[in-house]
Amino acid sequence: MAVEMDEGQALVLWCLLLPDLRRAAAAGRWSDRLERTAAQVRDGGSALDACRRFDLIPGDDADDGTRGFGEQPGVANAYPDPRGARPPGTGRGEYRCPRGVCGRYDRRDDEGRPPVCALFDDEPMLPTGSPR
Repeated sequence: MAVEMDEGQALVLWCLLLPDLRRAAAAGRWSDRLERTAAQVRDGGSALDACRRFDLIPGDDADDGTRGFGEQPGVANAYPDPRGARPPGTGRGEYRCPRGVCGRYDRRDDEGRPPVCALFDDEPMLPTGSPR
């Protein structure tokens, strides 16, 4: 059964998984296709379509032939909400989208680094209490 996802949830998922997709694309030599899609999403295109195109929605078996030769379907252990039950190892507080475009919230990593937004060229995410 496919996970029901709206455009906002898809944008969070896209942003969260973009670094993993970029690594897989570089290894599989399909970076150009991925970056064209990322640019479309960054410019206001559908993140839901992008997630479907790269088979990121769990249970969505609609294979429309856009996956490249030798590519694995989806990214393992993906889920639209990046916040887990585990508290941050270092640092405090939550961070939000630097552009206010999506509903992604995240915490510092185990080394204390604030999260970044992969969609907007690794722009640092903002603390939830900061204006913008």
